Amino acid sequence: MSPVLRIARHLPAVLLVWSFARTAAGQQEKPVDPDSLGSSGGKFGLVISGFAAGNFNYNFNTNENSFDSSVLAVSLYRALSDRVSFFGQVTVSREESGPFVADAQPARIRSLASRRVAQADTNSFQASIDNLQVSWAADPASGLSMVFGKFDSPLAIERDDAPLNFQATPSFVFDFGRPVKFTGVMARDTFSPQFEGYAILANGWDVSSDNNRAKTGALYGIWSPWPIAHFGLGVIHGAEKDDSTGDPRTTGIATILVQQTDSWVYGEEFVYGREAHSAGDGGEAKWFGDMFFTHHRLAKHWAVTLRTDYFDDIGGSRTGRRQILRSFTLSPQYLIGGGFFGLYRTLDRTSLRIPEVAVRLDLRFDRSTEPVFGSKTGRARRDNRSTTLQVVYVF
Repeated sequence: MSPVLRIARHLPAVLLVWSFARTAAGQQEKPVDPDSLGSSGGKFGLVISGFAAGNFNYNFNTNENSFDSSVLAVSLYRALSDRVSFFGQVTVSREESGPFVADAQPARIRSLASRRVAQADTNSFQASIDNLQVSWAADPASGLSMVFGKFDSPLAIERDDAPLNFQATPSFVFDFGRPVKFTGVMARDTFSPQFEGYAILANGWDVSSDNNRAKTGALYGIWSPWPIAHFGLGVIHGAEKDDSTGDPRTTGIATILVQQTDSWVYGEEFVYGREAHSAGDGGEAKWFGDMFFTHHRLAKHWAVTLRTDYFDDIGGSRTGRRQILRSFTLSPQYLIGGGFFGLYRTLDRTSLRIPEVAVRLDLRFDRSTEPVFGSKTGRARRDNRSTTLQVVYVF
C-alpha cells in the first residue's frame, strides 16, 4: 500500500476529530503554557524540581520479571532577566531490555528517561544531561524567542520525561519513527493566538555531538483554530549517518491534539520517513507510523489511557528487519495530588494537572509480521504480551 493510501485511510478519523473539536469550541479557556509561568522563588529566583520513576515489568512470553528503579531527574530553572532564562536537567537512568530477540534488536534501546542511550549492560546506571537550554526572548511583548542547547523535539506528542506522558511505555512510533532530542538552536514565534512556528538547526537525531559535518534542519507549525484543538505539521531533513554527509534522511510529521472536555484528551501522531541507501538490500529505506491515544480522567483519583500503534518499517532500517509492528495498550491509573512543580504543572497543551504521584498499569499486546519477540523456549514469536507497573513521583 502506498504512503498516500495509508494516510488517506485515516481521513475519517481526522474529520471526526475536526467535528468534535468544532462542537467543543469556546467551552474552555486557553490552557496554561508552562513556558509562561513565573518561578515560585521570586521574579528571578532559582526553581529546583524533578521527578523519580520506578517500574515493575513482567513479560508473559518469557516469564521474565523485575523491579526497576528506572530514573531520577533533577532540573534547575532560573529567569536571569525579562528576556533570558536557563533550564537544565540531569537524569540518572538505567537501561531497560527490549522485547525483541537478538537478531532483531533495535539499533538503540531507550530507558525511561533517555531512550536514546545504547548500552548493553542493563544493570548499570548512567548520568546524562537530558536538557540544557538558554532561552532568549527577542521582545517580551512579542512571541519570538530563541533556545540554544539540548532540548526536546517539539514535533511530537509523546515526550521523553515520564510525568509529561499519558502511559508508562512508549509507542513504536516514539521508539523508531522520529527524533526525541535535538542539540542546536531553535527559534519559536507565536504569530497569533491561532498559529505558532518552530525552526531548528541541530547536530542530528538524538546526538549531542555531531557525527558528521552536516547539520539537520526542521520546520514545524501548529495551528490552533480553537483553544482546545491543535494541528501540527512539520518536516525534518539532514544527513544522519556517521562520518557521511550523503544520503540525507527526510521525515514528515503530523500531529493532532484535542482536549474535548476538562477531563478528556485525545490525539494522533503520523510519521513518514525515507533515507537513501539505508534499506536492508541497499536501496531507499522508508517507514510509516501512526499512533492514536485517548486519555480520560474518570474521577478525582482515577484515569485511563488507551493507545493503538502501527509502525511499518518498509526498508528494515529502523528496527533491524522489514516488518510491520502493531501494539494495543490499556493503562488504568491512580493519581494523587497535583500542583506546581517548577515547570511541571500541566500536560502539554492541555489544562490537565500533572499529579504529584501517578501509578500506571500498562497492559500491552504487541504483534509483528515477523518472528522478532522472545519466548520461554527461545523460539522467536510474532506476538508479545507484557505489563508494566510504574510509579512516578514529581517534586
